[in-house]
Amino acid sequence: MRRNAISDFAKKAREFLGEEGVLQEEVDLLVYEQDGTLALRGKADVVVFPRTVQEMAKVVELAYNYGIPIIGRGSGTSLSGGGVPVTGGVIVSTARMNKILEIDLENEVAVVQAGVINDWINAYLARMGYQYAIDLGFQYMADPGSQRVSTIGGNIAHNSGGVKCFKYGVTVNQLRGLTIVLPTGEVRRIGGKEFEQAGYDLIGLITGSEGTLALIAEAIVRIVPTYESSVTILAKFADLPTAGRAVSAVIASGAMPVAMELMDKLAVEAVESGPYAAGLPKDAEAVLLIQVEGSLPGAKEEASKVAEVLRRSGASGVEIVEDPPKAAKIWAARKQAFGAMGFVGPNYVVEDGTIPRKKLAEALMLARAAGAKRGLRVANVFHAGDGNLHPLILYDERKPGEREKAIEAGEEILEACVELGGTITGEHGVGYMKKKLLPKMYRREEIELMKAIKAVFDPKGLMNPGKIFP
Repeated sequence: MRRNAISDFAKKAREFLGEEGVLQEEVDLLVYEQDGTLALRGKADVVVFPRTVQEMAKVVELAYNYGIPIIGRGSGTSLSGGGVPVTGGVIVSTARMNKILEIDLENEVAVVQAGVINDWINAYLARMGYQYAIDLGFQYMADPGSQRVSTIGGNIAHNSGGVKCFKYGVTVNQLRGLTIVLPTGEVRRIGGKEFEQAGYDLIGLITGSEGTLALIAEAIVRIVPTYESSVTILAKFADLPTAGRAVSAVIASGAMPVAMELMDKLAVEAVESGPYAAGLPKDAEAVLLIQVEGSLPGAKEEASKVAEVLRRSGASGVEIVEDPPKAAKIWAARKQAFGAMGFVGPNYVVEDGTIPRKKLAEALMLARAAGAKRGLRVANVFHAGDGNLHPLILYDERKPGEREKAIEAGEEILEACVELGGTITGEHGVGYMKKKLLPKMYRREEIELMKAIKAVFDPKGLMNPGKIFP
């Protein structure tokens, strides 16, 4: 019966999407078996490519009427298995919903389709002296920064952060309005260009829901003027705990950096072994990268203040980098850290926990210990400004049992994050890979409340089934 429903769905979808808008051949579906998680596979029955809100609404309504699971997908860079069709069904790809619809400088917003690549907005805004302040910094592929591959819709689905999150916040802080498609195919517009909305925060509810409530079709995002100047500070430390405490000291000083990123010795070794080497100090146990911005004199003054705090906090070396090309090279190296891990190990599992910033030093040592007790190395590279850890647990899939040990170490690290007062995810989402850890954070009654909210939106349970809830 399911096969007949899929066949009928595909036939009707081709009527308004065209032949090129529907994929059903085995070889085509192979491409969509995985996302950036790599450790999980699932086979879709069909993949569709709407180009407009109306076409997305039509395919969603069609799938809903046939009782077919609906999985939204952007660039497929999710790191929690969120985009994997674990129960089969139809993947609704936003790859062709890739238009910047409007730039409204008077209201300081941009209206974009869900499939627009994050960095396209900034490329478009650069000549206007504006920016979209979410600068995503992690990716596993040979491109310096996931903002060049991840889509706005995916960022919203996971409430992604980025290297500028300390000053500008995460994705939800950049949203003014959303156009969503409910499981029934009904189109709803939430919010608008204004700053405040009456009633419940529906934008906040949809953001981070990982495609389990509705599909993102369009977004109204906040844009801000680009500052005249930025300065990078590079500090090295003899041990991880001192580096962690230095982060807290900078924040306590009242400084407001754009970005604060930390890399440990293994992460630096990986980056400096590849084409994005930037001269980072390989003798340091930890490296802290900080960027400040403002007018030229203002940025210099702020950088000097931060540098002095770092020296007092135990940094063994501090460099203020004012040369833009050199600073750009350093940040490109930082953003390439995930891709560079291939130089120090054949495989890795990446986790994504968040802890209170004052617990950074303790969390870093716990992460390292979780790997060491299983004979595995752990590289730390993360958004220190908001306590968003990304431990990279290295393993060799050719050695029996090592992959399982790496996953165990990752789960231990996430449990430690919760015990320290944090969460099991900062921006990668719960997805499929972390759903069994949800009870570590929430009581049964709280999880049941979340399920009840999902049931209001999705009574048939068709939206990205098998995700988030254990």
